[in-house]
Order: sequence, then structure tokens, then C-alpha cells
Amino acid sequence: MYAMDFAQVGSNIQNKLIEKEMTQQNLANALGISKQVMNKIIKGSKAINVNELARIAGILGTSTDALLTVESEPVTIDSLSFMGDVHDEVTRERVNLIRSAIDEIHMLEELLDD
Repeated sequence: MYAMDFAQVGSNIQNKLIEKEMTQQNLANALGISKQVMNKIIKGSKAINVNELARIAGILGTSTDALLTVESEPVTIDSLSFMGDVHDEVTRERVNLIRSAIDEIHMLEELLDD
């Protein structure tokens, strides 16, 4: 399963940095960006495009698939607890659609800020 949000991708990048014993600053330097921008990518607050993802994967010696992969289902019962109990897959799918729309809105806001 692939990540639907930038925070998961950022987390995967951070895990690869740890594996490679690299710092965010090392990766930022290799990409030609500031550490602050790199930090936003890691936190998931900055959208990255496919080209940037491919460059990051190349620098980290991994695949884009590895950076996009989610180890477990991102929507859990705990993450939906504010809504009460969610027992059916249709409701979970609807929540995922809403989350995707919110992620896209955040990405568009980020692009407008650049």
C-alpha cells in the first residue's frame, strides 16, 4: 500500500536517513535546498513532486516505492475515535477520501505560498 499523505513519506525519508547515518542537513545539501525546507518535507508540511521524490530516493540509495510504502493501514479505529465507532469499510473509504481531499488542499496551499 502506498502513502496517501506527505507525513508518511517524510517519515519514510527520515527512517532511510537513520539507516544511512545521514542528517537532514546532508540530504538538504545534496538536493540544493535549505535545512528548513528539508525539515518541512520530513514533517510532511511541504508537498514534494515525483521528480523531487526520485532525487531523494537516488541520494538515499533506495526506491521511490520504499519511500511511498506504508507498513500498516493508515486509518485505524483509534484515529477515528472522535467520530465514534466505525465498523464498516464504506465509512472508512469515505473518511480516506476526505483525508485525501484535505491533503490536496494543503498541497495547493503550499504551492500558492511558493
